[in-house]
Amino acid sequence: MSQKELFALKAEVNSLQKMLEKIPFEDVLDRASVETRLKVVQEQLEEVVPQERELARAVLTFSGRPVAGSEGVIADFATKALSAFSDAITAVGASLHATLAPTGPVPNRQQYQMMITGTARGSFGFQLQESSAQLELDDDSTVSQALEATRNLLDGSIGIDDEELAEAAADMDQRALDKIRSFVSVLNDHEAVCSLKHADKSFRFRDSSQVKRSLERLSTEYLSESEQVLSVVFGGAMPHKGSCEFQIEDDKEWLTAKIGPGVEAPDSINDHRGQVVEAKMLVTQAGRGRPRYKLLELPAWPLGKATE
Repeated sequence: MSQKELFALKAEVNSLQKMLEKIPFEDVLDRASVETRLKVVQEQLEEVVPQERELARAVLTFSGRPVAGSEGVIADFATKALSAFSDAITAVGASLHATLAPTGPVPNRQQYQMMITGTARGSFGFQLQESSAQLELDDDSTVSQALEATRNLLDGSIGIDDEELAEAAADMDQRALDKIRSFVSVLNDHEAVCSLKHADKSFRFRDSSQVKRSLERLSTEYLSESEQVLSVVFGGAMPHKGSCEFQIEDDKEWLTAKIGPGVEAPDSINDHRGQVVEAKMLVTQAGRGRPRYKLLELPAWPLGKATE
């Protein structure tokens, strides 16, 4: 059973219990119907067997001016770099579940943190592992997804393909991007490079010039993100794919937007196809590449029937 399915069952139990509290005892049939469903869901929950999954692991190594081979690393640099990397993974992970405010505490921060479990062999670095206190049951945990997303963005930042860079950044919000910029900035300030290995894939900066190039391509001047309210017409939503199709008003091109984690009941988009609405989108663009869109919240739907 996936985490979403488990949470859905728990939410249904809470909902059914609240419904029961509101149904008078004399409404025997109504109470019996809800109690029957409640019993079924509770039995399903009791049958859930706690799953043991492999925790997400990564190896982060450094070289360059602050590092003396495998002998050691300047403590001040290591502290800053590890802290910046941890903040980046935490912000990216949190942004997969909620739209982050520009400042303030990261929601459920403790859920996305990693532990140092050892030093890396062969070069100076650290073995990292997500905390065993994570509550997620899915094989692909949020920390694992955050590590992959971060590695993809770093990969895109050293290439020449703006589409690849924009695609890697499109699922992150501005705060998460800022944290990754900060990590690369620490490397650049100390003339250091790093490699990151997670699962069966790795990324590494070849030299400090590549770090500088990465920082330039990740800069807000080159990789821009902005929240915009656009007049659009929706063609439909595919919640199982996390996306929806839309046209900007007076434009014939159909575009695809990711559905942000803060959008509840995205199915309702399908009830308003063809209506012109004001939609709040996160627009991500690298260089002169095509913009990517993410729907941040549902529009205020107009009254009246939608047209097909």
